[in-house]
Formats: sequence, C-alpha cells, structure tokens
Amino acid sequence: MATALSFAVCLMMLQPSICGGVTEDSLSLLHGYIYEISNGSQRPVAFASISVSEAGRAPVSRRMTGADGSYSFPLFSGMYTIRVEKPGFIPQGAFVILEANDTVRIDFYLEKSNAPYEAQVIIEGLPPGVYPKLFLDGIFHGWVLNGSGFLFAKNLSHTVELGEISEDGVRYVLASGRTQTFVEAETKVFRYSRQFYVNSSTDPWRDGWYDEGSVIFESTPIIDLGNASRLVFDIWIVDGKILDENPVKIEVNSSFQIDTKYRRQYFLQLSSDRSEVIGGGWYDEGSTAKISVRETTVGALPFKYIFAGWRGDLESNNTLAEVLVDGPKNIHAEWLRSEVLRIEKLDPIYKAIIDISLLISAATILSGLFAKIHLPEVLGELSAGMILGPYALGGIKVLNEPLVEISEYLIIFAEVGAILLLFVAGLEVSFGKFRAVVAKSSVVGIFGVVAPFFLGLHVLGLSGYTWNASLLVAAALTATSIAITLRTLESAGRLNSIEGNIMINAAVIDDVLGLVVLAVVMSIVASGAAFQPYDAMWILFRTVIFWLMLLAATLAVAPRVVRAAEWWRARGTVEVAATATCFGSAVAAAAIGLSPIVGAYAAGMAIASSRVIARIRDYIERLSMLFSPIFFAVIGAQFNISALSWQGTWIIAVLIAVAVVSKLVGCGLPAAIALRNSKSGLRVGVGMISRGEIGLIIAGLGVTSGIIDQTLYGAVIAMVIFTTLVTPLALRWVYA
Repeated sequence: MATALSFAVCLMMLQPSICGGVTEDSLSLLHGYIYEISNGSQRPVAFASISVSEAGRAPVSRRMTGADGSYSFPLFSGMYTIRVEKPGFIPQGAFVILEANDTVRIDFYLEKSNAPYEAQVIIEGLPPGVYPKLFLDGIFHGWVLNGSGFLFAKNLSHTVELGEISEDGVRYVLASGRTQTFVEAETKVFRYSRQFYVNSSTDPWRDGWYDEGSVIFESTPIIDLGNASRLVFDIWIVDGKILDENPVKIEVNSSFQIDTKYRRQYFLQLSSDRSEVIGGGWYDEGSTAKISVRETTVGALPFKYIFAGWRGDLESNNTLAEVLVDGPKNIHAEWLRSEVLRIEKLDPIYKAIIDISLLISAATILSGLFAKIHLPEVLGELSAGMILGPYALGGIKVLNEPLVEISEYLIIFAEVGAILLLFVAGLEVSFGKFRAVVAKSSVVGIFGVVAPFFLGLHVLGLSGYTWNASLLVAAALTATSIAITLRTLESAGRLNSIEGNIMINAAVIDDVLGLVVLAVVMSIVASGAAFQPYDAMWILFRTVIFWLMLLAATLAVAPRVVRAAEWWRARGTVEVAATATCFGSAVAAAAIGLSPIVGAYAAGMAIASSRVIARIRDYIERLSMLFSPIFFAVIGAQFNISALSWQGTWIIAVLIAVAVVSKLVGCGLPAAIALRNSKSGLRVGVGMISRGEIGLIIAGLGVTSGIIDQTLYGAVIAMVIFTTLVTPLALRWVYA
C-alpha cells in the first residue's frame, strides 16, 4: 500500500523519466514552508509556485504551496535548485544536496517587491565539488555555490553565514569570519583555509586541527619522576616514520599520527669514603653498568685502608663489578683499615665513664678557680664544658676516639643533675615560707616573669625567629637566680634589709612562675600547634592545676615517707627516702605532662619543713656535687663559639638589653611603688637581673631538642653569663 502511494506521488509531482524504477526506500525528501514577512511578523504564503531542477537542467517538477504554505518533493539523491515565486514578492532560490534516504527542510521568507538589490557571494579556497552550508539570517538555507546571488528588499539588511566543512581528516574553516551582512547591492568574499587533523596516542594534548603548512612539535627532553628515576626523549614516530630530532618541523599537508617515545633511566649512586669510584650516573632501564674504584689501597702508615667490597644494592668483593640497572641503585664502597697497632673501639659505657670523670674534674677545678676570684662557681662549670666540648678540645681524636663525646649516657647523668639541682632549690624554701611570701612579693614576682617573657617574645618575633624558638628563649628570660641574689646580699650585709626580703621572696615566686611558664611553653612546643590565646590559657590553667595537685600530693606523701624512714632508724634510710621522693615526684610530673624538674622542686618544698632537713640537705648537696657539674658542663659543651656570627653578636646584645630592661622595669617599678622609694625600687630591680640555673636548663632543653640553633643557644648562654657577672657588681654599686 505504501509503495503504491509513493508511486502515485511520484507520478503526480515528477516527470515520468525521473520516476522510472523508483521504490519508496530509494527516495529522499525535500520539504519546508513558505512565509511572508510583513511588519516584523510572518504568515504562511498559499499558492506560491515552487519548481525543482537538477543542477544545470530544466525543472523536473512544479507545484503550488498549500494553504498552510507547506511544500514537499520526493527526489532521488543528487544536487538540485529550488525556486519560489509569487506575484508581488521577490523570488527566492536555494541550492540543495540530497543524500540517499535523506530529509532536508528549507523554509523561505518572501519579501515584497520594492526595488530589490542583489547580494553576491564569492567563495575562495574551496576545491571544486565542495559546497558549504548556507544560513540566511540564522536559518538553514541549503548550500551555496561560488558566485551565487540573492535578491533582497530595499532598506532591509540580511546576514549570510557559511558553515565549516569537515570530512575524512580534512576541514575547511573560514579565515575572515563566518558571517557577513548585506545592506545594499554588493559582493562579499568568504575565504576558506584548509586544516588537517593530527592524532597522538602518547600525547593526547596534541590532538586537534592544524592549519595547512608547517608546524613545530617540541617535547620535554627530560621528565623527572623523582626517586632517582626519569624519562629521556628518544624519538618521534610520524605515521610509522622515525624522527630523532627534537624539536621537529613537519609540513602539515595531510592528516597523520604523531607519537613520542621516551626511555626510562635510573640513577646509580656510587659513594666512597676513600678512593674515587667510577661508573655512577644515569643509565637506561635494563642496561648494565660497570663500576670500579681507582685505587684499592689508600693512605699511609700507620693507617692504610684496603677496599673490602661493594655494599648496598650490590654485594660484591670484586673491584670491577657489573650492575643490572632495573631500578634506582645506591652502592657504597666499603674500606677496611689496616694498622700497625690495632685498637678496638671502646665500649660506650666505659667511654661515658671516662668522659664523666674528665668533665667532673675540669668542672671542679675551674669552679674553685672562679670562686677564688669572687665569680660564681657555675661559670667555672660552664667553662669546663666549653673547653672539653666537641667544638673545642673534646673534638681531638685520641686513638681514633674523640676526647669527650656527648653520648646518651652522658645526657642521662646531666638530666639527673638538673633534677637534683631543682630538688636542692626546693629544700631552701619550705611550703610555709612559700605561702608567706606569696602575699608580700607576688606583684614583684609576677611582673618579674610577665615583663621579660612578653618583651622577649615580641623582640624575638620581630627579629625573625620561629614561634617555638621565641617561646623557649622568652621562658629562659623569666626566672631569677635565687642563689646568686642571696649570696650577693649576704656578702653585702643586706640580706635582712627590706629590699633584700623583697628580692628573696620575689625570687621564690619568680622561680615557681618561671617553672610554670616553662611547663606551658614545653606543652605548646611539644603539641606543635599554632598559638591560640584560649589554648594558652587552658594550658596555663591545666599546668597550674596539675602542679598544685602534684604539690598537694607531694606535701601529703613526702613528709610521711621521711618520718617513716626516720622511725626505721636504719643507717641512710632518711637520705634514701628523700632521694626516692625526689625522683618519684619527677617521674609523676613527667607522667602528667609537666617537666620532671617541676616535680623535683615540689618534692624539695614538701621536705623542707622536715625535722631531719639538715641531714637530707647535707646528703643531697653532696650527691649534687657529683651530678650538677656534669649538667652545667654538658650545657657548656654544646656551646659552639664558631657558630657565632655578626648576627649572633647582635642577638646577644638584644637579649642582654631585654634581660636588663625587663627586670628593672618589671621588678623595680612595682617595688618602688610599694616601698615609695625609687632608690629601693632600683635596688630590687638590679638584684633581680641575674639569670642562673633555670635559664641554663631551658637553654639546654632547647638546643638538645633542636628547637633553637647554636647561634641562639650561644646568645642565651652569653646573656646568662653576662647577667650573672654584672648583678653582683651592680648590686654592690647601688648599695654603695
């Protein structure tokens, strides 16, 4: 039924010669609508004459549009011209290309005859038989022939747009714009340029269309993959042809495939402590590298070194060896020392015993020497460490061993010394005495901590130091040396003066608050978090609470332990119980996140009111004679004077200025207000300048933990030494 209908339509609309042998499936359809444009609106045009012609021939079919302006032509595949005419309107036409079983719709918009003008389209750059699509005023209007003309109504503008053409890896694009506007009789030229498609399976970012002519492709010569691996450019492959130059210039006159090929390389790292090694470097994956040493025996008597073999990613004793490079390689040449007299390496424990003996002897001699010239003994102990440290005489090799080595065993003895130092300091201050001085000297003590801490933190921050380093050094600036202040007042006969009482009491508060500040700072540094005021307040609150809890527990337990030991009446039980209380409290402090020295200080305060305090103090001071010099000597040994530079000299001056000014203002000003005497306030401020053991302890913690470098560590040591030296002299001067 459908086939019969198709034949009927063909007989009605087409010439008989066209319809011969036609079937329904072999026809294409050309259809559309005819509209009239009037006053900006459109309406269908009925009974307009439409004719269809094969290219260059007479019309093959004619018909009239329906009442709705529609038309329809079943046609064979091919090229046709269609023309629309109606009296009173400007005729229009279109060029159509029909494929088999194709459906093409073209709508026509007729304009009233009003002195029409002709617009002509010239096309350049297209080969014969290639026709671009035409869009008239944005609406598809068939295809266009070179030299085609269009009639438009006077005073009406129209846009003509031509499409790009793409087929079989070739496309034609308009070089000067796809759209042009006609407003009067004129000729517009549309110029096309040819492009070809380049495909790449290895470098997909190169895929795309390229203008006809020449183009340069360049690849990265070396791509670093990290981990001693890299890719090295090898060749270009263009449609199977190998090109080894880079960059490569290719004339694009057709579509083609282009790929890059890289070869993987690995680095062979060779190292040797003695003779030069040969063969290291980059090698292609899977290749074989030959390695060797230039000399197998190096050195002279009494020490010669003999090549012992390759170690690492190759285990071989052959001087000349081959290595399969299937990945990054790290190979080290190992050497054996040949000696006339062979000396075995000392056991680390025996070496530590020798080092401790040397440091204690030197510290004792120098501290006695400093005492004879009326200088603090602690300076002699520091000087012993500086002289015998690894940056001075300690670095001298004796039988292939350094004279003094800062080993883990030595550091353990130094930490024990720090704990005993703070235990001794706590024994000097009973809890009752501590409670009494809180009300009298808290203002001086608090400002004596707050002013140095925040002034030091601000100045160091402006100087460019890290937050952790600034915190630690600011903490070192807070505490006053009780021992130095007390000893100076005793020698001057002013210990019982009103200024002397305030200085000693404030120094006690100062030391306690300094330990709290140290605990807070170490908590912040250990957590690694950025400074937040609320977090700092929480750490401060938590630290104070923990310390008070520890102090309360120690006050409750320690006296009972000592009384029980005294009741036992066995020789040495009191001293052993006090020592156990000291280290037990230190361990408890560490367990709750405080510094062990805080626990030792609390234990000393708890035992200070005991009836047997004299026995305990005598025993602990004798015990401290052994360990404390090691602590200060180890601190001095880590001072590298060669690390000081002009910048180090500058920061020393800054720290000294901060240390002096902060105590003069922070302690002297509140004392002057409380005593209503500026001279008395000056005496208190000067007496609080000295920094002693606490500052050295904090500096030692900073350098051993790696938070501060040698330059800043040396500056802190220099500040402590200067304030320790200048305080006795200045205090005697202000009392003169």
